[in-house]
Amino acid sequence: MAAAPEAEAAGPDTGPVVGPDSGPDAEPRPTLRQLGGDCLLLGATAFGGGAMISLLQDRFTQRHRWLRDHEFLEAATLAQSLPGAIATNTVAFVGYRLHGPVGALVSMALYALPSFVLMLVFAVLYGHLRDIPSATAVLTGLNAAASGLVAVTALRLGRQAVTTRWQWFQAAAVFGLAVSFPALTLYLILLSLLGGLFGAARQRRTDAPPDTTAPLQAPLPLRRHLFLALGLGLLVTGMGLGSGFITEPFLRRLVQLAMVTLKVGGLTFGGGFVIIPLLGHEVVDVHHWLTSKEVSDAAALGLLTPGPFVIAATFIGYRVAGLAGAAVATLGIFGLPLWLVVIVAGAVERFRQNALVQGALRGVMPTGVALLAAAAVTIGKGAYTPALYTWVLAPGLGLSSAWLAGRHHTNPMFILFGGALAGLAGQWLFA
Repeated sequence: MAAAPEAEAAGPDTGPVVGPDSGPDAEPRPTLRQLGGDCLLLGATAFGGGAMISLLQDRFTQRHRWLRDHEFLEAATLAQSLPGAIATNTVAFVGYRLHGPVGALVSMALYALPSFVLMLVFAVLYGHLRDIPSATAVLTGLNAAASGLVAVTALRLGRQAVTTRWQWFQAAAVFGLAVSFPALTLYLILLSLLGGLFGAARQRRTDAPPDTTAPLQAPLPLRRHLFLALGLGLLVTGMGLGSGFITEPFLRRLVQLAMVTLKVGGLTFGGGFVIIPLLGHEVVDVHHWLTSKEVSDAAALGLLTPGPFVIAATFIGYRVAGLAGAAVATLGIFGLPLWLVVIVAGAVERFRQNALVQGALRGVMPTGVALLAAAAVTIGKGAYTPALYTWVLAPGLGLSSAWLAGRHHTNPMFILFGGALAGLAGQWLFA
């Protein structure tokens, strides 16, 4: 399988889609081993939920400079339009950008690996655990610090992507709608893409016809993706029809578990927290495999692990069918989002030179900045609890983390762990 196309050669038609970068040009792309090592390290330290976007941006654009700011923003924005955990999708988009489909697979797999191993340990020891320790204090500090980090990231990327008065108006409108009506996120992205397409089409009518020649061949042509989609559809249909004829109970449960997690993995728009009500309904109410308490414990343990929250599916899979169930559930949850990332990233790379595609990307960039800012608000809300001290601690931590990251460029990991310690100290002193 071929790697992704090399970075575009310098020229009038191959510059950035949005405004010029303020920093130096991106460094040569890393080797697959370097990329995988970084994703493994990020996955092992990925506490903080939505703050991972800030950590990924810092790692890939500031520390290593493998991507430019606008390239990372493009990846993060497209990641939000697909099902699955946003940070995991972003990692896969970055992997595709640097090493094609193989890079996407390696990046996502190694990013999720530490959480998968830790969740397996929790699942194995679950029968011996009496109580799952409360993570409220830690989450208060993490969420407050994370909100400041994400806000600074949105501001930093916004300086690159939002350059005109109309784009500022678009970003402000999307921000207000996303905060007030989170369910509209996918529609806002789609409307922004359509708006960018419409603007590019109007410009083509008045300007000289641009060169719309596509770049070199994409790693996977659209025709092959259509055949893969048909094959996947037939496979899932066959599994559904065939599960009724499987007499061996364990094998039938594995097939049913695979179908459940594939379906849920394709419906988790808006981040990993959507998975719990969907997956819980299937395993508790439909198939009666687990109790509501076990699903709640899976959610709590998911918050205590690094990496994507959807890794709670690993625990559920283990409780349903042992190690084989854990593997099937994990592959089911991550499989469809990964495939969709490869399709979307491949289409973008294939037609990047096309004026309409460039217009669509220009249209969606302000929306991506606005959604990051809205995510800062959403994450910050998680820092407030009925305990009165959190109403003082949370805004203080948020402003402090924004100041440290924006003014002094402090390592985001230090800010997050400092926030967690501050949350614990606040509970100890005032709760």
